[in-house]
Amino acid sequence: MKVFLSIVTASLALMLSAAAARAVVLYDGLSNPSQTPAQQKWLYQATAIATAPVATATSSGTVLDTGNSSNYAGYFNGTPVILDRTTGYTVSFKLRVSSESHSTNNNRAGFSVIVMSKLGAGETQPYGLELGFWLNNIWAQSATFTKMETATYNTQSLAHTYHLKVSGNQYQLFVDNATAPILTGPLRQYSYTPPAGYPNPYKTPNLIFWGDNTTSAGAKVTLIRVEAN
Repeated sequence: MKVFLSIVTASLALMLSAAAARAVVLYDGLSNPSQTPAQQKWLYQATAIATAPVATATSSGTVLDTGNSSNYAGYFNGTPVILDRTTGYTVSFKLRVSSESHSTNNNRAGFSVIVMSKLGAGETQPYGLELGFWLNNIWAQSATFTKMETATYNTQSLAHTYHLKVSGNQYQLFVDNATAPILTGPLRQYSYTPPAGYPNPYKTPNLIFWGDNTTSAGAKVTLIRVEAN
């Protein structure tokens, strides 16, 4: 009987552990009917310099065309999943970058993903990471917003799922089902003052941003899914 109870207890623990680790869907671009992230509790903000940004829900995901490179456009989400880097977490994006231009500044990207962790003990600003996506590169922004860790990768030909895994003060970026990361490096604390009326993603714990956050580049991107666990 004791052996049987031990087996049941162990099995239940494994089931609870698996449930706890299950990914929480933060955006489903293949929902029916098709919806933009703004219809699924994301905050959308954009400037409107002609040609203005356009976000369109399609059966393949939300297509964000950021228009004139002088525009900002993107989505913010204070995730309900606690992004605790002490215990570790993963944020996954499925997306395709159809076009991107950064002709005026090689330290900028027309499409970026920002993930900021929960505040640690004694911290006044969260640690996190900004990733820039070009058509043939994925790279990390340094704390002073210069291009750092870089991987040559084709982001244009197909939609891929990118898994940003964080543990402690380090990150790893995996693509699809690969077992080896294409990028690794440290998390950062970024110093930045946003335009008036815009949230500061770098000082907001537990936040995810995707879009165009620079006046030096532009992009057209299809976002299909966002998960966190």
